Amino acid sequence: MKASTDLDRWRNPPIQRLLGTATVLTGNHQNKVWRGITQVPGNVEAGIPTVIKWIEKKEVVATELACSLAGQALKLQIPVGSIVLAEPGDLPTLPDRVIQNNSKSVICYGSELHWPDDLQARPVASSGIESLVWDNLCKTAQGPNGAAWDELVTNEDRHHENVVFDGKKWWLIDHERSLETVTQVMQRFTEQTSKQKILDAQAKQNRLLREVLNRRPTDHNMNKLPKSWERMQQRLRWLASSSDKWKTNIPEVDSVLMMTSHYLWSIDLRLPTLALHLQKRMITPNNKLQWDSLS
Repeated sequence: MKASTDLDRWRNPPIQRLLGTATVLTGNHQNKVWRGITQVPGNVEAGIPTVIKWIEKKEVVATELACSLAGQALKLQIPVGSIVLAEPGDLPTLPDRVIQNNSKSVICYGSELHWPDDLQARPVASSGIESLVWDNLCKTAQGPNGAAWDELVTNEDRHHENVVFDGKKWWLIDHERSLETVTQVMQRFTEQTSKQKILDAQAKQNRLLREVLNRRPTDHNMNKLPKSWERMQQRLRWLASSSDKWKTNIPEVDSVLMMTSHYLWSIDLRLPTLALHLQKRMITPNNKLQWDSLS
């Protein structure tokens, strides 16, 4: 299986190191968040501006990473992600218990920073702002694309504060609540019953899809997206296959990489069922759907 040029960087595991002390990002964040400069270990090129999150559950780090990578394979507006290794002292306000348990380095999730000021670019909580965000996002291609994407990865936590506008494009961020069914069956990933649960899984709601249908009931073209994404499935499979080979000899990191591989293969497994999932969702967009076997 041959890699596309834009995917070639992921022949090696997506690992970055934080250079120097990161800057705390204040605001209504679920996790500790910083802005910093990261670099591939051993690389002599300039560092990359990165938003760095410390997430306690490492399966959630893997979820974020897998969603970012799959997004690159399907050419979606999702920031490139990586595992960021940071010295505890370079992350101000990191809880003491984390520092005590991680004296050498802390595993974080990082995503490339595509907007000049994270605090200004991210919307604030306000009913007027919320409606404006949905209006502007839904009229672009990123609205329908994001709605179909959230259905694919069973993301039920899309809201107007986890999309970001960089002045030209909208970016989809924060995928911590995606692929939760995969986490539940991780230990039995290769069993057919587990695969069926992954195929059948459906988020309780898809907020972005509902907003798109409300604003673009006749010209969203979401029904055409599954076929166009299936034409890129070889890219996704190449990434998943590459992730099977990632190894750093750091046990904690390799555990995250192993889970990332499972998540990537799960997204690949679900892609042929996306059209049916979207069809079901569009029939009852305002209802919270329950599991219903696609077999």
